Amino acid sequence: MTQMRWVLASLLGVFTLGCSNGMPQQKTYPVSGQVLFEGLPVKGLTIVFRPLDSTNFKWQEQPQAITGDDGKFVIRTYSSDDGAPAGDYQVGVALLDPVDEEGGDQVKRRADALMIPNRYADPATSGLRVKIEPKANQLEPFRLTP
Repeated sequence: MTQMRWVLASLLGVFTLGCSNGMPQQKTYPVSGQVLFEGLPVKGLTIVFRPLDSTNFKWQEQPQAITGDDGKFVIRTYSSDDGAPAGDYQVGVALLDPVDEEGGDQVKRRADALMIPNRYADPATSGLRVKIEPKANQLEPFRLTP
């Protein structure tokens, strides 16, 4: 559950920072890919790229995306579908189904929700890495297993 909170907190920070005007921005390059779990595409997964070298990430930006019906995603850093700065990243993938119950801050899952193993939620433990080149990047699918 701590990993889920980390992912949510990271994303909220990115969304807030992404809306700031005048923020210095790194050059980004288009990034798209797909996530499969047990060979099938998964809708609604949150993907977060954590830079291995955060020197140029002055605002702690973390490129991220949410998968569509076909498990495909397009990364954004500063604005919709703008991609990610070139570099090496660890990748976190989580299926979040937030439910706000009377102002509570807990993230709850439906009983019928797909269970992606928690190790994928934290970029440090997911085992997923990507290198973004200074060009358009079509990533190989992330193939998650139980």
